[in-house]
Amino acid sequence: MLDAKKLIASVEECLGWPYVSPGTNDSRGIDCSGLFVKAYRDQGASIYHGSNTIYRKYCSEKGKLTNVSQLKPGMAVFKWNTNTPEKFDDGLGDFQHIGLVTSVNPLRIVHASSAAGCVTTDTKLGKWTYWGWLKDVAKNDSLPPTPAEPTEGDEEPMTEFATVIADSGSTVNMRTKAKSTAALVERVPLGARVEVLGTCGSWTKVKFGSRTGYMMTKFLIAEDDQEPDEDLTLEERVTRLEKRVAMLEAYDGAVG
Repeated sequence: MLDAKKLIASVEECLGWPYVSPGTNDSRGIDCSGLFVKAYRDQGASIYHGSNTIYRKYCSEKGKLTNVSQLKPGMAVFKWNTNTPEKFDDGLGDFQHIGLVTSVNPLRIVHASSAAGCVTTDTKLGKWTYWGWLKDVAKNDSLPPTPAEPTEGDEEPMTEFATVIADSGSTVNMRTKAKSTAALVERVPLGARVEVLGTCGSWTKVKFGSRTGYMMTKFLIAEDDQEPDEDLTLEERVTRLEKRVAMLEAYDGAVG
């Protein structure tokens, strides 16, 4: 049996690797199921390259995903649509994308994303709609039952925010993919507050207003707490301000 902790470590070390399909399953390029091929190979094992086959044949337990309480570290998750690929005749639909849950609280799903152009993380369920426990991966206890609907305490993890910073200019570029040559989504003003959706190596997936994209992580300061400034004491406000000033002084270079 494979060690779930080692499986998690194997995919985490791939963050920032370029997305290439089918790829070489290493730092030169990797796709979503290739991430699992690499992680299995690191433990001297093998798994089929293909998220549809992994869901159908390599999961000992699986089901519909409705809330975070169903997840465990080391579990595979899938994005799905209704159209079953031609090579299958079971009518189960298309399990078109696969990722690995590396943490539940806070939620962290690592996957090789064609949209991001690299191995990245998600911090919300979003379109992840099915779960599966890989039959070759050891686990200590059984999966929780699938609830019909979320119950109290099953809410999504608290939203993370960051402040946009730079030591020059007035904006920072938000791009469609995690690379400096990707198309521009928006120029985000310095001091703006963005929602953090995931990481991709030295890039962070963010939401600003109604638009999402990638910004270089060095131009963001993560907020340590969720209280608005008006709810803080004077001492807490000063501490937060000093921390932001220190971070600003630490960064240099051109805006990404």
